[in-house]
Amino acid sequence: MEELGVIRLGAVDGYTMTNAFAVLAGSVSEGERGDTLVVCHSEKPFANVGFHQEALEEIDIDYCTRNSIPVVRRLIGGGAIADGPWEEDYFFITSLDSPATSGTIGDYYGRMLEPVAAVLGRFGVYASRQGLNDLAVNGRKISANGAVDIEGARVLTGDILLDLDINIMAGILKVPDAKFRDKMAASMSEHLTSMRIELGREIKREDVAESLIEAFGRGYSRVQETSLSDYEKKRLKGLIDEHSKPEWVFSRDSVRSELMSDRRVVKIKEDTFLCQADYKAQKLIRVTMLAEDGRIANIIISGDFFTVPVSWSVGRIENALAGTELTQSAIIAKITKVLSEEHVTVLGASPEDFTRAILEAAKHPAIRRGGGT
Repeated sequence: MEELGVIRLGAVDGYTMTNAFAVLAGSVSEGERGDTLVVCHSEKPFANVGFHQEALEEIDIDYCTRNSIPVVRRLIGGGAIADGPWEEDYFFITSLDSPATSGTIGDYYGRMLEPVAAVLGRFGVYASRQGLNDLAVNGRKISANGAVDIEGARVLTGDILLDLDINIMAGILKVPDAKFRDKMAASMSEHLTSMRIELGREIKREDVAESLIEAFGRGYSRVQETSLSDYEKKRLKGLIDEHSKPEWVFSRDSVRSELMSDRRVVKIKEDTFLCQADYKAQKLIRVTMLAEDGRIANIIISGDFFTVPVSWSVGRIENALAGTELTQSAIIAKITKVLSEEHVTVLGASPEDFTRAILEAAKHPAIRRGGGT
């Protein structure tokens, strides 16, 4: 097999971590690089918001401000999490033409999780696959992974938990009250584990990074250490400049009436309502909608779902739904048409799920007057 390039980024900030793989995916797509593995870790904690989420709805901004924790919006979907120096991160980037990407997404994860499980096993931590894309020890997650296609490349993004900081991991998330936060922290403690917890001792980060390089390097004729080119550094700086602006970080946040914090339906005037609903499919879908005369006047859809391609914006669905009658048949037809015409796959939510979320927001009988099915 060809050569594997390895980049050791070391300790980086959240903006670098969430943008570097996109730059490298571009280089792989353009043929400037072959398969590439990046190992790195966050130099300090940051709140990591999914591409399709509303930051103000998911993150406790006051907590983050008090504790100097940056809020970062990543380029891929999924849910809000806290990243920090308690983990070792890796990004494995290959061409979409690579044998590594063949088969279904399940096949891909199966192949990609093997070297990660081997690394854990080398230290005496025996993990098995949990769900589609994670590794767990006796049901407690120790490695979270995701995959995204960018241009002509596929990126595996993942981490191994060396330790845990439950206080920060629970603290950055927006919750109704302190009691709920305590319950969330307890739940995290039950469902997450780390190498330190499993082994009863601290593991050197450098040893884990070396093991990742060795495990992913198997099958390649050569493993070659490399670094970001000047061109890649310039592209990375441009992405960081763009994605560190509030306009990007809070780009999915809607302007809401303050009443919406306490009420799910607000009557603006006769036949005009501002309404909101959360709907749990495989992933969460959040709908904020202005309904007028039984139709969708304006709508914002957010959540922790993923889209392929990653750069596709759910705003295309929002635009298509403007003026649509609030009936199941009309809504699902519009959503299905957009996804089909633009060759988009949504992971974790189906057109039926989006439709149910919208109709849940429009549940008040006055909103759907004259509506049917």
